[in-house]
Amino acid sequence: MTDMAGTFPEYLSSYLPEERINKDNLQYFKYKGRGFYRLRKEAGKYPRGTVFWEEGLLLGYQRIKRIIMLSEGIRRNLSVPFFVEEKMEGYNVRLRQINGTVYAFTRGGFVCPFTMDRLRDFIPIEFFQRYPDYTLCIEVVGPENPYNSEEIPYMDEDIDFFAFDLKDSSGKSLRPQQRYRILEDVGIKSVRYWGPFSPAEVDSVRRIIEELDREGREGVVMKSVDGEIELKYVTLSSCIRDLEATGHLMTELQGGFYIQRILRIAAILTEFGIEPDERLKLALADAMLLPIMETMKEVLKGGSIMEKFSIRVNSEETVRLIMEHLKKTGTKAEISSVERSEDRWKVSFYKIFQKGTKVLRKGLTGHGFYD
Repeated sequence: MTDMAGTFPEYLSSYLPEERINKDNLQYFKYKGRGFYRLRKEAGKYPRGTVFWEEGLLLGYQRIKRIIMLSEGIRRNLSVPFFVEEKMEGYNVRLRQINGTVYAFTRGGFVCPFTMDRLRDFIPIEFFQRYPDYTLCIEVVGPENPYNSEEIPYMDEDIDFFAFDLKDSSGKSLRPQQRYRILEDVGIKSVRYWGPFSPAEVDSVRRIIEELDREGREGVVMKSVDGEIELKYVTLSSCIRDLEATGHLMTELQGGFYIQRILRIAAILTEFGIEPDERLKLALADAMLLPIMETMKEVLKGGSIMEKFSIRVNSEETVRLIMEHLKKTGTKAEISSVERSEDRWKVSFYKIFQKGTKVLRKGLTGHGFYD
């Protein structure tokens, strides 16, 4: 059994059966000299994104059940009191200390150089001194990140960190109230939360969601007080922003991405008794049509499907590490500028979507296809 790193180490056999220890299931990578194996897809009790190293492992982040009908979803899934936490629009990472070094692992199981660079700007090192075996799960939110190009209505620049989960040494999530106390004690920002509520207090949850929608926020995650049940639900405005932000990627993303958001929009309108007016209809049409039409014009001129990203980092070396990381994840990227600005480096780069460009170009130049 070999991969690019050579023979698979013996310690993996204490976690995975022999038939799962292969390059289809595991990918070896290094970050600043330390080697890890990430799980490409679920394997028994280990979720995708689980990371293994010689002294231990970090479990992949659990999937959270989604509901599209608020009242019925709460009635069917929650029989105990629960908290409502804001679901923020960003990307999530798991922070874990290994032999004295704190690593930031993405949902897929890679170490994120950008998050590593900005870690100490937002997370007090005291946390890992007091809780060395805990895993801190954070959402990185803001317009200047290397992964999400979607507009953040409530942030104009840079990024911020918000904790939304805390796991003990066994990988089990702490109860929400316990997490809230620890985060407040060590000075780490938490996502906003409300409650606890009883399952009968659907109207209170609904009012929170309506307010979040007015603020241009993504949605909520409902978590039972014992930490055993989690449900996510999104706002109407976030669904429309998703469509608008990815409209130019219709030949790159799976069709189910768009179908799911249209279903969520229809369910929200139905449950909340909202009759689509001309403004809403126009917003949906613009979100679906305008981005892909602009992309078509660009491709017809010989261009490619691209997204521009701007970030701020503390170290110039991070720029190289980010480009290497994106390449490792299968993303083609090209730097357009790197300049010193006050106490940080400001970097702009483009992601180039080759597969989607090829599909679109063939269609626009008259090639036929079967559907």
